Amino acid sequence: MTNDRTKQTLAKAFLSAFRGIGHAAQQRSFLIQLSIGILAIILSFVFIMSRIERIIIVMLVALVLGAEMFNSALEYLLDVISRNHDPMIATVKELMAGVVLVFSLAALIVGFWIFSHALFPR
Repeated sequence: MTNDRTKQTLAKAFLSAFRGIGHAAQQRSFLIQLSIGILAIILSFVFIMSRIERIIIVMLVALVLGAEMFNSALEYLLDVISRNHDPMIATVKELMAGVVLVFSLAALIVGFWIFSHALFPR
C-alpha cells in the first residue's frame, strides 16, 4: 500500500511549505513578530557583532516564528475538531500561546543582552 505523501516531489514539498508560511503571514501576530525579527537581523549587521551573536539572533527569530506557526496550526486543527467552546481546547490554546510568549520573552532578553553589548562595549 502506497501513501500519496511518499510520492510527493521535492518541489511540491517546498511549495507546500511556502504555502504554509503564506498562511502564517496572514496572521497579525506572525507579521508583528516577523517585522521585529527582520529588524533585529538587520540591526545585527548595522552594529558590530560577532558571527555567533548574529547566528543566535537568527536562531531566536526562527524559534519565535516557528513557535507562532505551530501555535496557529494547532489552533486551526482544534477549531476543526470542535467549533463549540470546550474548556479543554481553550486550555490547550492558552498553553500554546504561553509557549509563544516564553520563546518571545527569551528572545527579547537575549536580544537585549546581545545588543546592549554591541551598543555599549566594555
